[in-house]
Amino acid sequence: MWMADDLMVHHVPERVVTVSIRVAFLLEQAWHRVPGGTGIAAVRTAEAMAERGDVELVGLTARHAGPPPEIGLVDFPADIRMASSRLPRFLLYESWHQLNRPRVEGIVDSLDVVHASGGAVPATRRPLVATVHDVAWRRHPEAATRRGRRMFEYWLADAGRADLVICPSEATKRELAEAGFDEERLRMVPLGVRPDRALFPEAEAAVRSVLHQHGVDGPFVLWVGTVEPRKNLQALVSAMTMVSTLGEVPLVLVGPSGWGIDIRRITDPLGSRAVIVGPVSDSEREAWMAAATVFCLPSLSEGFGLPLLEAMSAGTPVVTSAGTATEEVVGAAGLVVDPTDPGAIGEALGTVLSDRRLTDRLVAAGHERASSFTWEATAAATVSVYREAMARWGE
Repeated sequence: MWMADDLMVHHVPERVVTVSIRVAFLLEQAWHRVPGGTGIAAVRTAEAMAERGDVELVGLTARHAGPPPEIGLVDFPADIRMASSRLPRFLLYESWHQLNRPRVEGIVDSLDVVHASGGAVPATRRPLVATVHDVAWRRHPEAATRRGRRMFEYWLADAGRADLVICPSEATKRELAEAGFDEERLRMVPLGVRPDRALFPEAEAAVRSVLHQHGVDGPFVLWVGTVEPRKNLQALVSAMTMVSTLGEVPLVLVGPSGWGIDIRRITDPLGSRAVIVGPVSDSEREAWMAAATVFCLPSLSEGFGLPLLEAMSAGTPVVTSAGTATEEVVGAAGLVVDPTDPGAIGEALGTVLSDRRLTDRLVAAGHERASSFTWEATAAATVSVYREAMARWGE
């Protein structure tokens, strides 16, 4: 339960336990209007680390009047101790970037490591680990606002202060090296997925409920994410109109709009075949993943692609982009196509919908592939990076 007294925790006292590492872990992303995959990744990693016996985790945030928004992060772990700056987010981020103040040591006592888990990089004189999920705004500058590109560049430059930099994929690791980061300081730590909750008894009722609510009673293509230019929705909509085998199959879109984009204008060519669900809770998203006939993520650029793991874990075949981190994530367990070719996207979707043997193979391969990515493994690898950063800092 969120307690008002938690809002201004300065100099968090030591717990009466023996732990190896005390970490200040940035969790401010959970309060962003659209946390996105990076916010979810931060929360899930923190949740998995909080369950370990060799880490004492303190969540680091700006000043807030209440808990994070429920949409998208409905089960934010309540047992993680939180410590807040006196500054609201905008001032805190600007102060960290411009002044290298306030230092985290003034908010959390007895620190071993500070982890900038994505986005802003806190000021500290302790060992610093930074996570950079992607540099998509550099590959596709047209897909970000001018203000957004400036903010991302600030954060990327600040990540250069870190002793070690974590990235979720080899694709991002290569991009960071190209951006001037010392490869010797880059560490690849893949993200994870929670166990297949679609197998739980209550999931079947949830699936029936979402389908009935939105009038979906047959095969459908699912897309999940934040509506923004690099997600390439326009190409997916075009694909759905170009291939005859897709017939009247609907396209279901789940997720918030992050760029003020008129999603109805994008989906207008599909007419009533476009089912716009909008932002949903964790359990509703999982229900859609389990119910979908095929999941498609044709992004132009991704740092990882968490929805792909969620879909594969739920037993849904996936179609995604060649030449990005998403191809790396799905491996041979999904179909990869040129994201700039709507015809190729449509053909891949049509093949999955019409070829039962292929679908069965993709479902089995996808489930096996997803099971190899766990948040426990993400946490273990992250803790190893902490220990390495501490050792390097002490040299």
